[in-house]
Amino acid sequence: MQATRRSPLWAKLLVIAGAVLLLTSGTALAGVGQLLHRYEGAIEQRDLFGELNPGEQYGQDITGPLNILLAGLDTRPSRPHEPPRADAIMVAHITEDLDRAYLISLPRDSLVDIPAYEPTGYRGGRGRLNSAMAIGSRQQPGEELPDIGRGFELLSRTVSDLTGIDYFNAGAVVNFTGFTDIVDALDGITIELDQRIVSRHRMPDGRHRPVNPSGHGYYGEQMVYEPGSPPCRFADHEDVFRCELNGWQALDIARQRYGVEGSDYGRQRNQQVILKAMLDKALSRGVVTDPVRLDEVLRAAGGSLIFDGRGTRPVHFAFALRHLRPSEVVTVQVEAESVGIGNAYQGERLTEDSQRLFHALAQGRLPEFLLSNRQFLD
Repeated sequence: MQATRRSPLWAKLLVIAGAVLLLTSGTALAGVGQLLHRYEGAIEQRDLFGELNPGEQYGQDITGPLNILLAGLDTRPSRPHEPPRADAIMVAHITEDLDRAYLISLPRDSLVDIPAYEPTGYRGGRGRLNSAMAIGSRQQPGEELPDIGRGFELLSRTVSDLTGIDYFNAGAVVNFTGFTDIVDALDGITIELDQRIVSRHRMPDGRHRPVNPSGHGYYGEQMVYEPGSPPCRFADHEDVFRCELNGWQALDIARQRYGVEGSDYGRQRNQQVILKAMLDKALSRGVVTDPVRLDEVLRAAGGSLIFDGRGTRPVHFAFALRHLRPSEVVTVQVEAESVGIGNAYQGERLTEDSQRLFHALAQGRLPEFLLSNRQFLD
């Protein structure tokens, strides 16, 4: 079974949103100095790399190029003891002039060699990339909860082996609830859709649909997004309709794959529409020039992050990247091929072109490579 696949997960949207708001927040903070400590105070700062590549303590002097590892976790409050998997894994590559960024999305199902990890007694083995976080974060005797810091350390080692990137200048974890908090802090977003969407996960009042007792799917009334049914209405164009979404509704649409035209690719298109609406709203004059609104948005973004700047504070990264605009953030989808035994899907492996992409990144030739390999661009 050899079909080229991508990894268009709803969690990718969460990671991009958190990353771009982090990387571009210096634009807003530059003129509102009093928000600095509140913004930074909302971000949980933790050692995410352990003894791996212990970076220099370079304070405020940040120079490019930079590589930042990002992970999005689908943590469930109802299952706090379950080791989290990384549902979205990305490398943010910022150019030498610090004015352009490439967000490179790695297929979470990539079959990789996960190195041995002494803190959890793991001896090393073959597995899917997203499982490295779970293996590294497993509770040890006397621990009540998974250790996300350990999980990220093992994930970073695995990504380094996969891509050849042997050093990350910073790392960040974006949590599941951060997405809805950011949208709600923005007082909602407005998007246009070109097809009716029936939610698999939510009821019209926002509650989660109950799980079918048989263990297969859900049951109960479903939320429907269509023109003339709140929160959607007809738009000026005949082939689209406009929806004004709050946080849970935006996340609900971003997650839908079943019943969406184009399946995963249709979901990816909807995710991109939502992301653009979030960024446009976040950097609009109505937010940037309103200290109260800006404070709420930045704290929501900060509250969704766990960050390790390897000795450098988050606000120093924000100011170093203050000239980076959302229009200069390019999303890159790494291609992979399905691997299976008969009809049984096992995972994915990077294509030869994807391996060449990381080789170009290591050599400082990523922009030139993408100019002649535009299939990697969303």
